[in-house]
Amino acid sequence: MLYSLCLLYITIAKTLSCFNFNTELQQTKYLVLKDAYINCKNYNVIDKKNEDYNIKQAELYCDEDPFCNYFLYNQKKKEIRLCYDKKITLKHPKYDDTWVTSIKENVFENFSPSLINTQGICNNQVDKIFFSSLNEAIQKGKENNKQFLILNFQSKNNEDNIEGYFCESIDYFINREGYVVFDFIKREQPHQSCLKSKKCGLRGSVQSDDSKYEENINPGDVVVAHKF
Repeated sequence: MLYSLCLLYITIAKTLSCFNFNTELQQTKYLVLKDAYINCKNYNVIDKKNEDYNIKQAELYCDEDPFCNYFLYNQKKKEIRLCYDKKITLKHPKYDDTWVTSIKENVFENFSPSLINTQGICNNQVDKIFFSSLNEAIQKGKENNKQFLILNFQSKNNEDNIEGYFCESIDYFINREGYVVFDFIKREQPHQSCLKSKKCGLRGSVQSDDSKYEENINPGDVVVAHKF
C-alpha cells in the first residue's frame, strides 16, 4: 500500500513539473525583440560546429564580454552575433522571423532611468506618436518637459518607425517584451526613480536611502503622503 502511494506521488510530481504555472515575463537584463534584425556593423560570430546555442547562452556570452552592447541570435542557424558598435543609433528594427535581437538594459539607462520589457499605463489620455529613432524620442521628451516616455521597439511587417507615447503619470505597469519606459523626472537622480519600485502612480516622496529598511521601505520606493 505504501509503495503504491509513493509511486502515485512520484507520477503526480512528474506530471506537474511539465507545466509552467508562472505566466509572468521572465526577468532579464536585455530588451527582447523577437522577429527583429538590427544591422550590426562590428560583431563577433559565435558559431561552433556541432553545437546548438539557445538565447540564454547568447546572453551569457554577451554578459561576459565587456564590449558587447547587444547581440543577434539566429533561430534557424543557432548562430550568435555579439555586437560591438560603440555609438548605437537605435531605430525601428527590420522585421525578420529568423532573428532575435537583445539589447542590454544599460544602453537605455545611459539616456535616463528606464525599465525594459515593461509598458507603463498612463492615467491621462495619450496620443500615439512615431519616432525615427530613440535619440529623436528622447530629445522631444526633454524639449517638451515630459514626465515619462513609453516606446515599443517590437518589429512589425508594415512599420518603419518606433511607436510611443508620453505620460504625465503612470497608474500601473504590465510586463511586455519590446517595451521600454523612460523616467525624465529623475534624469539627474536615477537612484530615486519610481521605476525601481514600479510605484509611480502613488502620491508621495521617493525614499533616497535605507533609513527605513526596518519598515520594509527600500531606496527607490515611494513613501505615500498621508493627509491630516
